[in-house]
Amino acid sequence: MIAKFLGFDLAGRSDPDLAKGVLWGVLAAACDLVPYIVLLAVFRVVLGQGAEVPLLLISGALLLAFLSAWVFKARALLDSFTATYGLVADMRLATADRLGCMSMGRVAHHRGATLADLFTDRFTLYQDIVTHMWWQVSSAIGFPVMLWLLLMVVDWRLGLSIAAFVPVVALIVPWSFSLLDRATDKVIPARDQVANRIVEIAEGAKEIRVLDPARSRLAAAMAAVVDLEKKSLATELAPAPAVLAFGFLWSVSLAVAIVFGALLWAQGAISAFALIAGLVLAERLASSLSDLGMFLIEYRFARRALATIREFALEPIQGTGVPSAFPSGATIEFDDVHFSHAGEATLSGISLTIAEGTMTAIVGPSGAGKSTLVSLIARLWDVDSGAVRIGGVDVRDLPPETLNATVSMVLQDVSLFELSVEDNIRLGKPDAGREEVEAAARAARIHDRIVELPGGYDTVLKGDVHLSGGERQRLAIARALLKDAPILILDEATASVDLDNERLIQEALENLTVGRTVVVIAHRLWTVREAGQIAVLDQGTLVRVALHEVLIEEEGVYRRLWECQQDAQGWQIGKAVDWIERSAPRLDREPNSAIG
Repeated sequence: MIAKFLGFDLAGRSDPDLAKGVLWGVLAAACDLVPYIVLLAVFRVVLGQGAEVPLLLISGALLLAFLSAWVFKARALLDSFTATYGLVADMRLATADRLGCMSMGRVAHHRGATLADLFTDRFTLYQDIVTHMWWQVSSAIGFPVMLWLLLMVVDWRLGLSIAAFVPVVALIVPWSFSLLDRATDKVIPARDQVANRIVEIAEGAKEIRVLDPARSRLAAAMAAVVDLEKKSLATELAPAPAVLAFGFLWSVSLAVAIVFGALLWAQGAISAFALIAGLVLAERLASSLSDLGMFLIEYRFARRALATIREFALEPIQGTGVPSAFPSGATIEFDDVHFSHAGEATLSGISLTIAEGTMTAIVGPSGAGKSTLVSLIARLWDVDSGAVRIGGVDVRDLPPETLNATVSMVLQDVSLFELSVEDNIRLGKPDAGREEVEAAARAARIHDRIVELPGGYDTVLKGDVHLSGGERQRLAIARALLKDAPILILDEATASVDLDNERLIQEALENLTVGRTVVVIAHRLWTVREAGQIAVLDQGTLVRVALHEVLIEEEGVYRRLWECQQDAQGWQIGKAVDWIERSAPRLDREPNSAIG
């Protein structure tokens, strides 16, 4: 129950060292109580109400108590830190694993900087507070409880006068939490805003330098930082009234105990020993209870950070499939597929069959749903209704490792990691040897470029290693070749490269597509004229499936797209020629004016 209260249930395991840490903390608190017990014995002797205690015995008891408290606190710290750091690390890893099991739609809902802040700052804040609180609070709570029991033994009336303030002070706790929560509700979005602004500047540095001479984006980032500074300070100060009230009430409780004790003394209802010893214990008790106020604030900070972590950890994940499910072949079937993104319908009633070993092109206007459709094959998202099947098996029933081995993708935006070239290519087949990696690179027409790099295949891809867009594409093709999946998804791999790279990429793709079921997202229609079938999407619906020769003869979306592309090509060439012919005589006469 306590582990769940503090969030340790998210680690997926328990740790006996947590209980040990509490036990050692309580024992340390008991040792801290020994000097007060000795002090009471001394009071009795001084007041002539008890037998004299040998000095050697007193010294020995105090020395033993101090040494034992030191040992117990060290053990409490060691066991608590070992347990809490380990559990928080497992919580972080479990949450990261959950991220990998979410659909792309869920992941995209959280901005990258927000996720980074969650896994770094918020986890670190939670970890730092919880790991220190766990062993300290056991002692911080155990000591005043034992001290109060000792006070009750000395004089139960003074003990009850202190205890009477517990219900009043308890009202301060929700008030302090309310003050802190209101401030935190403002600072969390501000922190997210700063993180996202910083990432925006880092990712768009070139565009900002060229297109933002007024430095408006930098100004926006600075404004976000200033806003965060103000709200962070407000958050730190927010619980101050409650903390002051918390300490003030315990000070009042001590004052009440002093006045109450004086009245009892005046009435002859309390002994000198009970009065002196009781007030000494009451002062120490009120002081230790006041210290708990800061622990409550730290605990609330931890709970707020934990609430954010738990909210993310409870996000829905995709099912792990049926262990025995395995596709029979590589035929892809879309069966009345409906899909919505951010509450807006993206695909409606898509039914399409892609036969094994054939090439199908997916075409349509921008925003028609092409990328979304092919992403459903790899289960980057799950359909709202209907089904996507591979080899007769719903992709939702395929185990992730089976689906991963079945489908490979080469997209326009290639993600390369700060690993060696070899490890980047080997990503799809971690156990591949160097010979296999090189063979894939040769087939992808990227081997010659790799050997030119400073470390060849061992070159780590980071900031000082520059690869062009075409070279990155060929590395992605090498990765897909090595993976050797029966289904290949291509998102117009040559859309943004020069002619030389396009030729090399086309050669690499010819090697890659042999013997596979290929689905191509086509923007330039002339590249898919030979496809086995062309599926035309428009506004999220499938409007036609046919060959290029058939589609080009019919009125419809495909023909309009084809004519627009042909007109655009003709316009570019024709306009350039006309401009040159018109401008040539003028350029001969006015060379300087042409520069502008």
